[in-house]
Order: sequence, then structure tokens, then C-alpha cells
Amino acid sequence: MTISLYDAVIPSQLQIIAAVRGLVDKAKTHCDETGTAAEEIIGARLIEDMQPFSYQVKCCREHSLGAIEAVREGVFTPSLVAPPDSWEGLYEKLDEAKAGLEKVDEAEMAGFVGQPMEFRFKETVMPFTAENFLFSFAQPNFYFHATTAYDLLRERGFKIGKMDFVGVPRMKRPA
Repeated sequence: MTISLYDAVIPSQLQIIAAVRGLVDKAKTHCDETGTAAEEIIGARLIEDMQPFSYQVKCCREHSLGAIEAVREGVFTPSLVAPPDSWEGLYEKLDEAKAGLEKVDEAEMAGFVGQPMEFRFKETVMPFTAENFLFSFAQPNFYFHATTAYDLLRERGFKIGKMDFVGVPRMKRPA
């Protein structure tokens, strides 16, 4: 069985984007039910020198749809725009990622294979092919930030588990 670049990237990103949206739902509900200020969770950090929950959610968008947009241009430069500071802003990032990823098709992804791609930030330039950028840079970053968002909520005692991170798996459908 041959697997396409599309199959190796887009469905899993959509699955995890939906799961992270579910984490934001749980965080918002927690704040609403307990009277916790939204800023306490949106700005939560695992450790002082790490980026907050809002940044982790923002980066899920940046390393999914943002990576696809970058491959189209041939260059990825990290966004220095501040992360959202509201639930609405977090939902907007995730909904934008979902809508954009749903518009990507297999033919476009197949056309990326072998195309030159660069990561650029300050003095750093890292040359890739499009598929190596997606597999060895964008995907690890995507999962790192999704995991960190999950971990921030777990560390604060949220009653969430592995399936809240995994989301809805793509199971075999009955024949």
C-alpha cells in the first residue's frame, strides 16, 4: 500500500486540531463553572520560561495550516504575532486551521513532493524539500504544541485523559 503525502499529514492534523478545540472547550467550561479567570488558563505556563497555553494553541495552527501555506510559498518564518488572549481568539485560530486544511486536496499535496522549502528565522536558514519540512519540522512542532496544551490542563488538575488528546480516530468503516 502506498500512502500519499496528503494521507500522512492532513487527516491527522484535522483530528488533532479538533481534539485541541475540545481541550479549549473544557478549559472554557472549567473557567465558567469554577469562576476561574480566563486569563489564568489562557496565560498558564508549565514553567516560567515556557510559552503559555494560548501560544501552544496558536502554534497548532501555525504548524498545520501555516506549514501548508509556507510550502505553497517555499518559505516558513515563525509568526511573531502575539497569541490570542481570549477564548474567541483561540477558537478562531483552530477554526481557521480546520477550514484551511479541509480545502487542501491530494493533488496539491502530491505536487509539493520534491519542491524546495526553507525555514528562515533571523540568521537561521534551513533548506528542506517540502515533504521533509512537513515530516521532520512541521509535524513534530505541531504535536509538541498540541501535547503541551494538553499537559498545561492536566498539570492544573483537569479531568482529561489520552482520548481527549487523541480525539476521534479514523476507524475502519463496516463494508
